[in-house]
Amino acid sequence: MSISSLNYIKKILITLFFFSVVSCHEKVVKNDKSVIERFEKQFYNSNKEQLNELKNKYPYFFPKSFPDSVWINRLNDPIQQEIFHEIQKNYQSVEFLEIELIKFFKKNIDIDANFIEPKIITVNTDVDYRNKIILADSLLLIGLDNYLGSNHPFYDGIPLYIKEDLTSSNILSDIAEQFAINIVPRTEYYTFLDKIIYYGKILHYKDFSLDIEDRFKIGYSDDKMKWANENEYFVWTYFIENNILFNPDNNLINQFINDGPFSRFYLEIDNDSSEMIGKYIGWQIVKSYMTNNDVSLTQMLKNSPSEIYNNSKYKPKK
Repeated sequence: MSISSLNYIKKILITLFFFSVVSCHEKVVKNDKSVIERFEKQFYNSNKEQLNELKNKYPYFFPKSFPDSVWINRLNDPIQQEIFHEIQKNYQSVEFLEIELIKFFKKNIDIDANFIEPKIITVNTDVDYRNKIILADSLLLIGLDNYLGSNHPFYDGIPLYIKEDLTSSNILSDIAEQFAINIVPRTEYYTFLDKIIYYGKILHYKDFSLDIEDRFKIGYSDDKMKWANENEYFVWTYFIENNILFNPDNNLINQFINDGPFSRFYLEIDNDSSEMIGKYIGWQIVKSYMTNNDVSLTQMLKNSPSEIYNNSKYKPKK
């Protein structure tokens, strides 16, 4: 991937942050059928003469400070053409995604009657897997080049725990994650318990809004999902016995919350353990709370971590 391509993406992201400020003034109408706009298809199938039309249609992708030569060079760049070809090979149609997004948006309207469906655009991000999905107010960008399959040659050199999520099955979960971050309050984020329940809320929001396997909601392989389910009691006991729950140490985030090849107990089991196991435990606490209390999803999302923990009756089976 060329340095100029990376710089281009960084500049586009800056532009999008600006767009997120001004886009709130635009009115987005709820549709019975979501329509995904294929920007990458329009761009790479265009020529020099058609650029002005695209620039008028998508001004936020074409900063005025850049001359047309930047876009023409990108159109003719063999690397960009290869990425575009692979996107088209894997996503000739995105109808499957439109169908699922219609369901997802309806679920969000159930949560909030004032929910506004965003404008959805697919793009080429130069395999920027740290920004696979961008939600900027009323604009939702989907970087399809980040979902070509975990074994795709483009992903050579990317750690396994990252590239195993670069599949079409993870798109909906990644989209829901961005919406959840906007919905779930982060007012209490001090102790380890605060943090894992925050992520537990995000995962339970996915339970409500998505009809996908649990492993895709959290970003686990089959084996990692199995390990988490089978070792839930051990993990919980470890947290209790080591006085972790009410510990504010931010190092625990890297050990048990952030993505990685595994969680870090500093025991022999580490290499076999599931990453982000703290998120998994927070998820189970929230599930138990919802099972044992007559409370709506909206109210649960507002409730404090201590309220959820104290009334969850969470007790994993040995």
